[in-house]
Amino acid sequence: MSLEELLPGERIVLAFLELMKPSLEDCASTLYAEGVRSLRIVPVFLGMGSHLKEDLPNRVAELRALYGDLTVDVEPPIGEQTEVIAAIAGAIANRDG
Repeated sequence: MSLEELLPGERIVLAFLELMKPSLEDCASTLYAEGVRSLRIVPVFLGMGSHLKEDLPNRVAELRALYGDLTVDVEPPIGEQTEVIAAIAGAIANRDG
């Protein structure tokens, strides 16, 4: 099941912190121009590396400063969520593929 099916009515976009496009800033700018005033960021990382400890908080602070009425919520990295840890453990334990 897709995120769109699980979260009907929600606008879902993929943004990148470096090297790939679109950037978080580009996505935020586009969404803000479309009238979005609340962002929920779910980092698709396995753990809290430098991107999540330094880069993302700095960029979120910049977005908040640039768009004063924009609410930005950042969730824990997906790899630290219980369901994902269980799925990874299950995949590792399943030697048959």
